[in-house]
Amino acid sequence: MHNEFREQLIKPESGFLALLVNMLENRLTDIEDPAIQILGQLAEHVDVQVDLINNGHVKNLVSMMKSRKHEISSGAILATLSILKHAYIRHRAIEEGIVVTLVNHLKHQKKCLFAAYAFSRILDYENIRTAMIGQSAPDYIVTALKQGSFNATVENEPGKEVLSSLMRNDELRAEVLEAHTTAALCTMFKKGDQALNHAAFDFLDIMSDYPDGRELIRGAKIPIFRAIVAALDHQKWDSQRNAAMALHTLYGIQDPEKKTFVMQEFQSAILYGIPQILKLLVHDRSYRVVGGAVALLALSHDETVRACVREHEDFKFARSGYFSKSRKLQYHGSDPREGELCFFLEHYGDLTS
Repeated sequence: MHNEFREQLIKPESGFLALLVNMLENRLTDIEDPAIQILGQLAEHVDVQVDLINNGHVKNLVSMMKSRKHEISSGAILATLSILKHAYIRHRAIEEGIVVTLVNHLKHQKKCLFAAYAFSRILDYENIRTAMIGQSAPDYIVTALKQGSFNATVENEPGKEVLSSLMRNDELRAEVLEAHTTAALCTMFKKGDQALNHAAFDFLDIMSDYPDGRELIRGAKIPIFRAIVAALDHQKWDSQRNAAMALHTLYGIQDPEKKTFVMQEFQSAILYGIPQILKLLVHDRSYRVVGGAVALLALSHDETVRACVREHEDFKFARSGYFSKSRKLQYHGSDPREGELCFFLEHYGDLTS
């Protein structure tokens, strides 16, 4: 852009920069995207940077981020991201509260993914990173994980990619791992919720790429297994089924040829914990018996698991009791669980991979 023309554009009386900022008040794609692009290109020049700072445009953008209207807030965030690579603008934006504002967004379920996306774009700047850690952003990232917020998509980017981008930074990742992450994962698995299980799988997969993440997995695998067993001990069939599928996935039943680090670690934990699942079979509550049965059925394609189950006294007791009719299991109407239990007890010994 020619200097003379640019100088005319940024004169206060032209109002051009103010116009660009005001265009972001309504996130219409045909207006917003060009405005952000032009603003980013103009900000390559020092005189424009000075004008953005001195005439309050940076302050105005940060203020717009606080709007309750998602269209205004998100538009202002995207515009600010386009100019934050410039040190003077970045310094002023921090002074105006950009980090505090984004961390506040992290606290809200509807806004947290967009805020995480924004942080993933500016995390490499040390002053941004230091400020966000100081504002307890790692704690809120773990909260967003626990809510399943990273299952969604933001600005055409899957939430898993956003989380992966955040975790690439060693400093932030270390802080996240210290933010009661194991407890959060256990809470997610204990609910027996398919979406939360999926979010937890993604997080474990991301963490397996890093030495400190692998240490987390090694330390968390037993508590996570116990949390899944707790979901099996649930009166809701969907929760039991989802918990069983969590064991199925973590063990690697779906793809025996693919042995990831997560699968390798959880295979040993699950094999070690088979007796805990078998204890459910000899319980006097029907739903607990069903929980144990559906979990073992989900793992039945593995010969090692089948051998452990067939030789265990609890399985033999449950099977003999079922066929001798000495155990009367009570179900609710058309509850589908009876078929699962019947199939398990009648055919488990004959199942093959």
